[in-house]
Amino acid sequence: MKQHLSVRDKILSSKKKVCNLLKNSTAAGLFILTAFSSCKKSAPGNLQSDNQSLSNSKTQVNFERNPNASLTKPITIGYYPSWTEGWLNEDGKSAFTTLPTAVTHVFFAFAKPNLTYVKGSYNISTANTGLECYQATEGGLMLKRAVGILKQRGITVILSLGGETYWRAPENFNNINYQQIKDLVDDIGFGGIDWDFEPAGSFSESGNAANVAYLTRFITESRKLMPKSAGYIIATAPVGSGALGGLNNDDAASPFAYNKRNTITGESDSYLYSATDGTKSISLFGFSATGAMIPVIKAAGDKLDIIAYQAYNIGAAPNRKLMYDSYAYYANIYGFQLAHGTHVPNEPWGPYFEHTPQFEADLAKYIHDGGTQSRAGKNDGIMIWNLALLSAKGTNYTGVTYLNVAKKVLNGQTTSAALANAFDYKNETPVIPTDPTNPTNPGTGNCGIAPYNAGIAYPAPGTKVYYNGKIYKNKWYVNPNELPEAGQWGPWEFVENCPK
Repeated sequence: MKQHLSVRDKILSSKKKVCNLLKNSTAAGLFILTAFSSCKKSAPGNLQSDNQSLSNSKTQVNFERNPNASLTKPITIGYYPSWTEGWLNEDGKSAFTTLPTAVTHVFFAFAKPNLTYVKGSYNISTANTGLECYQATEGGLMLKRAVGILKQRGITVILSLGGETYWRAPENFNNINYQQIKDLVDDIGFGGIDWDFEPAGSFSESGNAANVAYLTRFITESRKLMPKSAGYIIATAPVGSGALGGLNNDDAASPFAYNKRNTITGESDSYLYSATDGTKSISLFGFSATGAMIPVIKAAGDKLDIIAYQAYNIGAAPNRKLMYDSYAYYANIYGFQLAHGTHVPNEPWGPYFEHTPQFEADLAKYIHDGGTQSRAGKNDGIMIWNLALLSAKGTNYTGVTYLNVAKKVLNGQTTSAALANAFDYKNETPVIPTDPTNPTNPGTGNCGIAPYNAGIAYPAPGTKVYYNGKIYKNKWYVNPNELPEAGQWGPWEFVENCPK
């Protein structure tokens, strides 16, 4: 299975990061430190000395507000892997287009950061864009319609760039054509982009100078072409501990500075690297990626609309609210909104923390009330990986179910009422709007049905094609070069004649 995703402080394979702090650890602690932390204090490219001397002005930055209407209500964001989307039938219905409105924003994952796209071509082949859906010659028309359906149903779709896999190749960092990204966003109708930046496939080195500079540039350059004034959303999905002060990146002015860790948690440094301990939370200050977003926020925080930090795959610390509050401190200064990232059980790395339905409801209540940084009414919310996952913990909760609970609480319902009605979204009957300017399949002639294309497969039963003056629909998955001809045992079924 492809590992496209997730927050991974994958220090399990980085034994070179064990350093002098090991000498104070027990044998068990040695293993955990090796697995969960990096303590290089002065390696080339790290920002420890620079960022520890930076102070964060307590004066709020004069930031521009984004007029996008989807940001005027509490946000519930779900990742939707493009490779799970099959085909869009003539009626416009698919698992993607029928997502319930418990979801306010979808991060459509993942496109290559260095994608290539020719405006107006609607060529979204995986080789060009990295997306793994609708692989027809002009599959972008199909995706355009799907995104348009969700938009008309009040759900904003955002193109997610990167993930775990696409940051493994060095050329992806430098050969980024921001104009072509914007062209794809505009042609398809995406609401903006999400920079899911996991350098070399993890967050372990996300706070070094080079990677801080990369993410800052990605945000800044894309913002130039996709301004807030035009309603484009720029988001990023960093590590959950990214706004807490750490060894490599710190902020003395923050109430969550590294030297305040013991006071904040009430815990000693004996547990600083005990990330599998489910009773202590100080381990959130002990990751190599802790603080990684502090310099990025200071440089480009006013250019962001959403930080959907990935507060999962980050150990067993029970106090997850620390991550919200630490990001909230900067959100109050720079003006972005927050979505606390959660994960349908099980987390792939561990699992050490279980996101139960009750936890999701309680977290949503905490965010609704504004946390310690008084953000009630700021329309913060919750993000989840991913909408299609089914819980492995003996429940029938999916990512959608979790977001349904969260949305109810974020909008003022009690946690008990939200949990009692966790599945009422299944009663929602999506109305799929008809948009004749964006046909399901490429082509507008031939009775409005796309001509049969021998070079592609037709995976979704019921897909109609035009061939030799007739309309056919497939009974089951049809391979390339299986010509539409009616027959009792063939894959195609005659529908009607269609004179040219």
